[in-house]
Amino acid sequence: MEGCDSCFGRRSIWIVCFIEERLGNIGYLRAMDKLEFIEDKSTGIEIVSMEHVKISYPRHTHIDHYVFGIITEGVVSIGIGSEDFECHEGEYFTVAPDIVHSINPVTEYYSMITTCLPVDGDISGELDIIKNEIIGNPELEISIEEMAKKVNISSYHMIRKFASENGLTPHKFQMQCRVRKAQELLREGYKVIDVAHMVGFCDQSHLDRVFKKLVGISPEQYINSAILSKS
Repeated sequence: MEGCDSCFGRRSIWIVCFIEERLGNIGYLRAMDKLEFIEDKSTGIEIVSMEHVKISYPRHTHIDHYVFGIITEGVVSIGIGSEDFECHEGEYFTVAPDIVHSINPVTEYYSMITTCLPVDGDISGELDIIKNEIIGNPELEISIEEMAKKVNISSYHMIRKFASENGLTPHKFQMQCRVRKAQELLREGYKVIDVAHMVGFCDQSHLDRVFKKLVGISPEQYINSAILSKS
C-alpha cells in the first residue's frame, strides 16, 4: 500500500492504542463471542473487534476506505477480487478502497480486528453518475431501465459494466449502501423499525435479513455493540 503512512498520519496513535489494548486482553476475550463496532467521530476511523466468532461476510466493498485487518485467533479465507488466500493467527491483510472482497472462516471460530481508514476517492468510472446517485440516496427505488437510460446503454450492458467497475451488481451495491446508511442512523439513535423505512426497506424483517447478511449481526445487536468516540 504505497502512501499508507500518509493515510494514517496522527490517527495512527489512536489505532495502535486500541489494537494494543485488544491484543493485550486476547487471552481473556477468546472465551467470549463478542463484537464491537467503534467509530471515532473526529477522524472517521471505524474499527471492528470480533472475538471468537464464526461469521461469514459475502462479497462487498468499502467505499473510499482502506481496510487493514489482523487475525488474532484461528484462520479465515480472504477473497480479494479474483484471488483467495488464507490468513492465519498473527497475520494481516489489506484491502484498497472500492475493491470487492469476502471473508469466510476456515477454523470453527476466529477473532479479528479490522480498521477502516477514510480516504479521498480519486478513482472514476463511466458509470459514476449511477454509483453516486445510489450512494447519496440508497433508499430510492431506481429501476435498471432508468439507470441504463441515464448512461444511454442497454440494461444488460449497464449491469455488466457497473459490476466490472464496482465489483457488485447495481442491486447488491444498493443493498450495501442501504445497510451502511442504516448503521449511521442506528448510531444516531433512531429505532430499527423507523430506520427500515428510512433506508428503503418495505419492513423491519427485510432490513433484519439484509443487515445480518452483510454485518453479521442483527440491527438490535449492532446497537448494543456500537461504541462512539469523540477523541
